[in-house]
Amino acid sequence: MAFEYAWLKILQTLASVSRPMGVEELRATLAGTGFRFEAGALEVALRRLGEQELIEILVLAGGETLGSVAITAKGERRVRNIVRL
Repeated sequence: MAFEYAWLKILQTLASVSRPMGVEELRATLAGTGFRFEAGALEVALRRLGEQELIEILVLAGGETLGSVAITAKGERRVRNIVRL
């Protein structure tokens, strides 16, 4: 699966805070660095990162709304390996 630059920025942001972030907080932080996502695009990116086990996603009751996201150890290794290149 292709790895998008925006996904790297998401992982870097999550790694830098070292705690779970709410989706809206993550969206605002990314927007502050120039990464603005259209409606639904951030959620799609987060789900794809979750499928690759690079982040953990807490889903709120009902199963459709994302609550918070946190980077996994595998995600942290991926960030370090990519940034090192």
